[in-house]
Amino acid sequence: MDNRAGPWTPDTGAAAGESDSLSATAAAAVLGVSQRTIRRAIVRGDLAATKDAGVYRIAPADLADYAARRRSAGLPRARPRPDPPRLLPFPAREDTTASGLPRPLTALIGRERELAAIHSLLRRDDRHAQGAPGTRLLTLTGPGGAGKTRLAVRAAADLAPRFAGGVVFVPLAAVAAADLVPSAVARALGVREHGERLLGDRVAAAVRDRRLLLVLDNMEHVLAAGTFVAGLLAACPDLTVLATSRTPLRVSGEQRFPVPPLPLPDPATAATAAGVGDADAVRLFVHRAQAARPDFALTDDNAGDVAAICRRLDGLPLAIELAAARTPMLPPQALLTRLEPRLALLTGGPQDAPARLQTMRDAIAWSHDLLSPDEQALFRRLAVFAGDFTLEAAEAVCGPQGTGDGGQGSGVRVLSAPCPPSPVPSVFAGISALLDHSLLHQEVGVGGEARFRMLETIRAYALERMEAADEATGIRAAHAAYFVAFAERYYPYRVGMGARHAECLRRTEADLPNIRAALAHLADTGDATAVLRLAGTLAIFWYLRGYFGEGQRWLEWALAHADAAASAARARALHGLGLVLYYLGHHERATPLVRTSLAIAEQLDDAELTAHAVHLLGLIAHAERRWDEAGPLLERALALWRELGVESVMATALMLLSGVAAGLGDAALAARHAKESLAICRRLGDAAGAADALCRLAQLAHTRGDDRAAVAAYRDALRHWVGVGNRYEFVWAIAGLAAIAAGHGQPERAAMLAGAFDARIEEVGLSSAAAIFAYVGTARDEADGARDALGVERFAALRAVGRALTLAAAVAVAEAVAVPGAAEEATTRHRLAPGAEALTAREREVLRLLAEGRTDREIAETLFVSRRTVNGHVGHVLAKLGVRSRRDAVARARERGWLPGVPGSPGYT
Repeated sequence: MDNRAGPWTPDTGAAAGESDSLSATAAAAVLGVSQRTIRRAIVRGDLAATKDAGVYRIAPADLADYAARRRSAGLPRARPRPDPPRLLPFPAREDTTASGLPRPLTALIGRERELAAIHSLLRRDDRHAQGAPGTRLLTLTGPGGAGKTRLAVRAAADLAPRFAGGVVFVPLAAVAAADLVPSAVARALGVREHGERLLGDRVAAAVRDRRLLLVLDNMEHVLAAGTFVAGLLAACPDLTVLATSRTPLRVSGEQRFPVPPLPLPDPATAATAAGVGDADAVRLFVHRAQAARPDFALTDDNAGDVAAICRRLDGLPLAIELAAARTPMLPPQALLTRLEPRLALLTGGPQDAPARLQTMRDAIAWSHDLLSPDEQALFRRLAVFAGDFTLEAAEAVCGPQGTGDGGQGSGVRVLSAPCPPSPVPSVFAGISALLDHSLLHQEVGVGGEARFRMLETIRAYALERMEAADEATGIRAAHAAYFVAFAERYYPYRVGMGARHAECLRRTEADLPNIRAALAHLADTGDATAVLRLAGTLAIFWYLRGYFGEGQRWLEWALAHADAAASAARARALHGLGLVLYYLGHHERATPLVRTSLAIAEQLDDAELTAHAVHLLGLIAHAERRWDEAGPLLERALALWRELGVESVMATALMLLSGVAAGLGDAALAARHAKESLAICRRLGDAAGAADALCRLAQLAHTRGDDRAAVAAYRDALRHWVGVGNRYEFVWAIAGLAAIAAGHGQPERAAMLAGAFDARIEEVGLSSAAAIFAYVGTARDEADGARDALGVERFAALRAVGRALTLAAAVAVAEAVAVPGAAEEATTRHRLAPGAEALTAREREVLRLLAEGRTDREIAETLFVSRRTVNGHVGHVLAKLGVRSRRDAVARARERGWLPGVPGSPGYT
């Protein structure tokens, strides 16, 4: 029996006449060469090709011409290949049982990486040639709307030339039970159901000698049929099965392939059409929006809203398509506003799509209805977690213990908490099931710990189910209680500022979305005491991670609404608010708060809180250069820390005493204190403290005229701060290096670093930045001296460039500051073009491709690197040329004759 019909077209497997072009994959198969060979030939211009939705299209005549030139050049002849298979006719609707691959009416956007991986797994002939078995059962898994079917169909079409026995597509969504799957497969293969022979045996006999690719679509509701699939594979050695399912089949030999959401724009890139337009999620939105509204275009005005829509929808293709279909009525800005509640808007899919895919709610409900009652209960209750969460947190909030305190016995009182809902018997087993059904995703957290999260679109559905089950109040109360206990368990004051403290900060940051949700719930229910405990415990976190405004708001609210009785929690909150206000430059408001905190601590005889309050009072005096007051306070704090044995904060006190000594003119004592502080921090593994001490030593070196030593110390400090993810303290080193750059003939760097300094200070809310300026002294004034060398306009332009730099780019500019020797300094201006550093060979290559009008994707393909790598090179080029846009970079390079052979450049012929 021959199931092949109609002449085959390499591009999609469609009947002849629909398309005469070939994809790069199909062209490679025709010539018997690798896909990379084809792509390189296109890039070099040896093979003509066009590009449609990111996919190369090659005319057969051009391919034949290229093959002839390969032969004439004496290149190896193509490997012999079997006659191409013919694909069976396409069914009119997805739910038909007819064989053949569907012919999608819209282009597949992106998915190049996933397609390459699937091709690699299913190219069985290459693997056999190497003596290794290929993957014979590949299951594409993922949530509803992830695009599993589209990906499977495209992969099958690309791989069709490798399966001489044909490709057969079997849609199973309408198959009601697992025992009906053999019948559906038989009908797709044309096997008749008659006689006494078992249907499974008939199917096996029909394909036993055929090299066939069988595509089984939507198996999640008929998983018991996995045994039939395994038996068929065992009986048919040349059969390969490509399945799609929201749940793995869990049979021997299965290779799972999770289908991820589409890549989203990098948050660090500019929200412009050029900045976000290459992201696959944005490309899909634009493509589908133009289908609904032909005049729609991605512009600099709407790029930020489109990117935000795609992020809000988690990069899920179905959600993006449904949202884009609304553009005739709602422009991106209005669409973004209406995405809450998002499920109500995500409706109205194509009428010829399966019912389960016409709205996002139906797509998720299809998976939800396959869960057991206990799994459904866990699914809706896990929606209480914002962001991701740990297994421990899930068990504490939803599990049998039901205490909400992670087993810590915190006894947190939550005013709104009724009896919690009946606990889920086994959270661990339930999470495993939700992972299998693609309703949860697993990620790697701090220290390699497993963390889990729901895509926000799925979480919206789960929240609906939680509200409908009348469980929201109890679960939110348990969630809040757990995170109050969690914060107190990782209480930063208890562990000081050593290596363990850094781990606590990272863990706290990982659960910051959950902590915010807990604070909001506690405030909404009027539990000011619990807010006081939670916000006060996190005071060091708010400060060290730069969440000044947020910390201030919660601490002020809690102190205003909670009982005013003296307590450790109140003393901690008063000190924490004083710390935040100090760093915001509001010393006059901070001082009385800290003094009240000190009075409560002494009343409670709490040595640790006393040490913190005395230390902060000394810090404020230090910032205001009241050296006579700062010295005694910090000496007392140092003595208290020694008694408590908290070496890490001892190191901080020593560093501040170094500042006092420097302020009093004793440079030798200042250096001794800073070096002792540095030694303690290095012994404890306290990177942030070490960076602080290094900056002090750098300042001292700069003051005595040893700028080489200052640069080395500042660079070391930068590496420490970046390593711990610090969001603002690294600007101390930035300011110091800017001053040195200005003084050593590098005004461009000084101007850009001044802008980077400004941007980071504003980013974390340090509008007055009094503490920062007290620390860096006159460094900023020295950096502003570059204005004289550059002129006001040039200095302002480069400063604006610096403001736009990412953290990584700003650090790269700072690390490039150097103090040349006398001979080098004399020749620097002759060696380098004004306003630019010498570019690396790869950066010059990227610049040349930009000048040719190439996109990031095209540059990445030309250089065989990732788009992220291309973005990094572009950022370095912009920084080195001191410009803000790619267009300006190309213009400047043309002016200076750096682009020979490129139209518009000097020397082009």
